[in-house]
This record gives sequence, C-alpha cells and structure tokens, in this order.
Amino acid sequence: MPAAETLPPPAEWRRPANGWVVATIVSLTVVLVLAPLAVAVHSLGAGRFGTGRYCLAIAVIGGLLVWVGYETRLRRHTATSPITHHPDGGGALEIPYSARIYAGYGLVMGGLTALFGMAVVDSATGGAPGGAYVFGVLALVAGSLPALMALGRFRRGYLRLSPDGLHQRGWTFESYLPWSAVLGVAPRYADCPIIVVVAEEDAPWQRRQVTQLWRPDRLPEVRRKDGKGLVPMIAVPGKFLAVDPTLVYYLLGLYLANPGMRAELATESAVRRAHVLVDR
Repeated sequence: MPAAETLPPPAEWRRPANGWVVATIVSLTVVLVLAPLAVAVHSLGAGRFGTGRYCLAIAVIGGLLVWVGYETRLRRHTATSPITHHPDGGGALEIPYSARIYAGYGLVMGGLTALFGMAVVDSATGGAPGGAYVFGVLALVAGSLPALMALGRFRRGYLRLSPDGLHQRGWTFESYLPWSAVLGVAPRYADCPIIVVVAEEDAPWQRRQVTQLWRPDRLPEVRRKDGKGLVPMIAVPGKFLAVDPTLVYYLLGLYLANPGMRAELATESAVRRAHVLVDR
C-alpha cells in the first residue's frame, strides 16, 4: 500500500525530534526490563525461585509498557491499508485506532492482574493474610480493564466518515457531529498531533462517556466564550490512530470543503480516494 508520508504535515505538527521521549523510553527499558531481568537470571541461578519469578514477571510487564510507549510516542503509522469501508448504517469510511495499542493496554493490565494474583496466593499460603487482601484489591483494579475490554465497553476506537456526519468511538466514549454543523478542521499539538473538528455552538452534538474508569482519552470539554455549555467538537489524538494523522486531516478537509463528494463515503470509492490522495 502507498505511504501517507508523501503528504506534507501541517506546520503545527512539524516539530523537532523528541529526544526526551527517546531518552525516557531508553531509561524505562533499563529500569523496568533489563534490571529486573538481570536480577531474575541471578536469582534463578542461585535457587531463589520466588524472587526470580517476580522479577521475571516485572521484566515482561515492563517490556510491554515500553512497547506501548513506543507505539504511542515514536511509531509512525504510514500504511493506508487499515482504512476500510464499514457497511452498516448506510455505509461509512472507517479509520481505526491502532490494534497494537489496544492489545498493549490489555496485555499490560492482564500481566499486572496475573502478578498481583500470584502475590495473593503467595501471601495467603505464606501466612500473610493482610498482604493477600491488599494484593487482592490491586488484582481486582488491574483486572477491571481486561473485563471492560471483554464486555466491549473499553474497545478499539475508530473515526467513521459517513455522508451525514462524523462518528468517533474513542477507547471509552462515543461522539457524533453532522457535516452540516461543522465549521472547520484544525491541526493542534498537545503531546501529539491532534485533529480538531469544530462545529456550531447549537450543533446537535451526540456524545456519551461509556466508562468512568480507565480513560486514556476522553470527550473534549472546551467551554464556550459565554460560559454557557461546551463547544461541540471532535478531537482525534493522532497517537492512537492506525494510520498517519496527516492523511486523516487531509481527508476531513477534503470532504468538508466539497459537500458534493460526501455521498461516496457510503461506498468503497472513499477508500480508493484515500489511496489516490496519498499518491498525489
């Protein structure tokens, strides 16, 4: 598939390399992965299997955390293949969130649940019931995210562009705005590229916060100038998308400026349009 890197990013997103991000990820790798792994190898070799298995578990969870950090902060998503046609509801162009990040969240919290569960068993069998209660609570808290994922309340998000409007499903919320109420699309930067779609103040903004716990993203809450309510908007963090946010920014601008083209969003033509846009 063609790469979205042929599109020039907005000036607001052209920033120097985040050296501090690289340094932070390297530091976390040393502290959370290499150090506990070294202790695990030494402990297992010395016959201290209890310490060894805990350090090994911490190294695995630390590696997953570093992976999620890389996916959200450093990885460049350039393929257009994740963009698909969604047939339900009359059809829409679907731009999904990253499956890797979604899996990373589940694996990290699943790993913590297993770690705390192991501590519960060891505390209970080792004559430390107080510790078992504490670790039990931590296991329940950590396990609540995989449970929400299994129930579909915390799920892989997407942005759907239909002939009628824009539907965003974040990790933990839903938001919808009709094209007829959209005023503009603007690039912003706040720790990552963000695509902001702003609508009229009286727009029929449909929104719903699905979960109150574990919210890596949330509905935008920008107060109107008169202080009466919120500005209807959709904010898409580029770090969560499975494709280059630059391509999404251009697609939104294209369909906003050309209302006559929106009918193709209900068909496969919109997917082909995304590819053509990249090839320009």
